[in-house]
Amino acid sequence: MAPLQVLAGVLTLENGDRIQGALILVDKNQVVWKSETFGEVKVNKTQVVSMDIDTELKIAGREGPCTLAGHRQERWELYCAAGEGWFIDFLGVERAEPYTYFVNNPVVFHGGVSAGGVFERGNREREDLDANINLDVRAGDVHHLIGALYRGQGSEEEDVLEKYQLTYGLRWIFAEKWFAAANSALEREEARNLDLGTKMGLGLGYLFYDTDKTAFSLEGGVSSLKEEFIDEALSEDQDDRYVAGRLAMNYHYKFAMGPEVYFDQETLQSLDHSDDYQANAKVGLRTPLVEGVLMEIGYHWQYDNTPSLQSQKEDTRVTVGVGYQW
Repeated sequence: MAPLQVLAGVLTLENGDRIQGALILVDKNQVVWKSETFGEVKVNKTQVVSMDIDTELKIAGREGPCTLAGHRQERWELYCAAGEGWFIDFLGVERAEPYTYFVNNPVVFHGGVSAGGVFERGNREREDLDANINLDVRAGDVHHLIGALYRGQGSEEEDVLEKYQLTYGLRWIFAEKWFAAANSALEREEARNLDLGTKMGLGLGYLFYDTDKTAFSLEGGVSSLKEEFIDEALSEDQDDRYVAGRLAMNYHYKFAMGPEVYFDQETLQSLDHSDDYQANAKVGLRTPLVEGVLMEIGYHWQYDNTPSLQSQKEDTRVTVGVGYQW
C-alpha cells in the first residue's frame, strides 16, 4: 500500500463530518477510507457528499489511470487518457481504487453451492435431486463465471433420467456499463434425448447496475450449437448443428431483512429455421437461515419448440433446498 501522505485527501459526509486520510477502495456499495485518526473506516456511498483526493484512479471499464477533478453529491468528474473528461454516476461505480493498488491485480472470489429435491418412501417411491455449484471469480475488469449442475429424477415405475451441465462465461468490462461476453456449455439431458450438447457464443452486454443489494444485466449475441442424440431415430427432424441468436437477462434483488429474489432467462433462436427456438428461465427466492446458509425455493421453466419425438415441448419444475454462499 502506498504511504498515506502520498494519497492524502478529505472525505466529506452528509452529516458534515470531514475525514482526513486516503482512499482505499470504492466498491458497489461503500467507500473504504484510511483515516489518519480512526484507521480504516467503511462508509455507505449514499452518505458521501464529496471526495477530494490527489491520486490517479483505476475505474472499472477504463483501461488507463484517471484523475478525479471533482465530486459533488452523486456525480464524479473524471479525466482519463489524452485529457478526455466525462461525468459518471458515483453510486453506479462498480469499482474504483488507486491505480497503484490495481497493478497488483487483486482477485475477488464469490460462490455458492445448493442442493434440493423430492424424496418419497411408502406407497409411492420417488427420488429427485438438484445440485448446483456456481463460482464468480473477478480479476480487475475480467469476470469468470463457472457453473455445474446435476439433476436426477425417477420413481419406482420409471428409470432415473439424469441431466449434467457445465458452463463457463467470461465478461470483460471495457466501458463504464458495457461488457464483452463469451459463453460456453457442455450438457447431457436424457429427458430431451440429448447425449451431448455443446454451445459456444460471443456477445455484448450492458450492466444497468451491480451491487450486493441488486443487479440487472442484459446480454445479446450469437451462439454455435452442436447436439448429439441418444436415439437418432427420435431426432430425425432436428438439426445437429446450427447457429442461433442469443438473448439473456439476469436480475436479483436483496431485501433489507435478508431474503433475495432472482430471475435468470435465456432465449436461443436458430438463424436457419424460424420455428427452431428454445428458452429457459429460473425464478426463485433465497432466504438466510444462519451465517452463510440459506434456504432456496426455485421454479424452473424450459421450452423447446422442436423437441425429439415422444418428448414434450415444455418442462417445468419446482425445487426446495438449502445452500451455502461465500
